[in-house]
Amino acid sequence: MKAVVYGGPFQVAVAEVPEPKLEAETDAIVEVELSAICGSDLHIYHGKIAGVLPGTVLGHEFVGRIVEKGPLVPLALGERVVGSFQVACGDCPACRKGQYFACLKGGVYGFGLALGNLQGAQAERVRVPFARTSLFPIGDLPAEEALLAGDILTTAYGGVRPFLEPGMSVAVVGSGPVGLMAQMVAHALGAGPVFAIDPEESRLEKAQALGSLPVHPKAEDPVARVRKATEGLGAYLVVEAVGGDGEALKLALRLAGPGGVVSSLGVPTAEKLEYPWLPAFSRGITLRSALANIPRWIEEVLALQRVGRLKGSFVFSHRLPLAEAAEGYRLFHERQATKVALVP
Repeated sequence: MKAVVYGGPFQVAVAEVPEPKLEAETDAIVEVELSAICGSDLHIYHGKIAGVLPGTVLGHEFVGRIVEKGPLVPLALGERVVGSFQVACGDCPACRKGQYFACLKGGVYGFGLALGNLQGAQAERVRVPFARTSLFPIGDLPAEEALLAGDILTTAYGGVRPFLEPGMSVAVVGSGPVGLMAQMVAHALGAGPVFAIDPEESRLEKAQALGSLPVHPKAEDPVARVRKATEGLGAYLVVEAVGGDGEALKLALRLAGPGGVVSSLGVPTAEKLEYPWLPAFSRGITLRSALANIPRWIEEVLALQRVGRLKGSFVFSHRLPLAEAAEGYRLFHERQATKVALVP
């Protein structure tokens, strides 16, 4: 079958790879209807994720139909499903506490040795371990909408929903795909003013279309802007949706008001960050940072999608055939695309 294969930094190609096979009674094989390139895939593309070896099939966002399954998979052959990017067994101590991101047996598709060494979903078919807790029926939801539930939309939902009460002020650092999803969720759940901070005008335009207040950090001081609009306090909830080297998180910590929460969703590439301990201590700031907990929140997200409360497919700027995946990575890397869908 054809799949997108990692060749090294800035090198991806579509190649023939072996067909996936059932390896356990809890496995399923999904024929991919649509996959996508995620911002965290760019960290691999840039060579910043250790343990992703040449030859790894990339991609962790997908929807499709079940074409094979083990006897312990309670889903039907032919059923249309979205895959959680996060594979979780559902039975280990972490999963039993609802902390699926810490599953002792799980992993992430296409993220190499450190995260389960699972082959990815930018392919014609993908093997899904622990399908009972890693696949979710989507019925007739459009593929572009359902795919978002498997990663960035539910990532954003889990980073906003536990901390937000109606009317609270929210600041989102980064208006890439995850940041835009976080803003959409905040608006849908009744937030007060939502500030969108990003240095790119095109992203700020999308944020403004959602009802957010755009803040260009090169044109004005975002901390001063947010505090002025919140009676000098700062935002109650700050969502950091960039990751990378930690500069966005430093800004997020400055934006938070007394008693506020900083919810860090961006995938970091730095192992350490100089933490502003004294200011955070004096203002009572809570920092929450973890790999997204997709199986915990995805059913709520799918329910909101089904009734039209969450519609995020606007984030896709390109829909390309799988054979043009390398071009999709280039466009995403050069910021000429907000999100790229790949059709096998």
